[in-house]
Amino acid sequence: MIKLKEEWKQLSGKYKCPFCSKEFSKNGICSHIWRTHDNGKDFKPSLGKSGWNKGLTKDTDIRVANNGKSISKSMIGVKQSPLSEEHKNSISESMKKAHAEGRAWNIGMSRWNNEPSYPEKFFMKVIENEFDDKDYEREVPFHRFSLDFVWKHKKKVIEIDGSQHERFEDQIKRDKEKDRLLLEEDWQVLRIKWKDFYHDTKKWIKISKEFLDS
Repeated sequence: MIKLKEEWKQLSGKYKCPFCSKEFSKNGICSHIWRTHDNGKDFKPSLGKSGWNKGLTKDTDIRVANNGKSISKSMIGVKQSPLSEEHKNSISESMKKAHAEGRAWNIGMSRWNNEPSYPEKFFMKVIENEFDDKDYEREVPFHRFSLDFVWKHKKKVIEIDGSQHERFEDQIKRDKEKDRLLLEEDWQVLRIKWKDFYHDTKKWIKISKEFLDS
């Protein structure tokens, strides 16, 4: 049965999935893991229960009407606050520079705060507790990509791949191109599927250490 772990909790108050790093409410995270990642088959989410407002409208129920008003209020001002010309010009110049430097491909996709994902935090603890060689760097720029964990003095890279690396064609192509560029420049790369590492940690710790020591 899936048990909620406090280490999944983010500063926002939501809980991050250890498999795909998506965030959910306290009530939704376990159901997500059970449904999406086929983990914890004994867990039985509430099935067949409809929402309290199913079949109700703002004309027939005051709660629905009030809920709609709350949403409308939250949107007030969104279209009434256009960007200043100075702000627009600043964004335009930033975009031009990003295109010129080949960085515009991932606008809207980057983790701007560089906050490590749950799998990365997990692996960082493994390195600290299990690895002899802790001289690594994280999120190292490489061409138009970034590398998860890099041992520059050994020219070795370890990538921790979440489920999106298997599910999305664009991500698969990016990974292949990244690996090709690494090999062309005499880097060695070890890719580890997060779900494999999570379920058989000892095995993948051993594989990772052997990769670095070879």
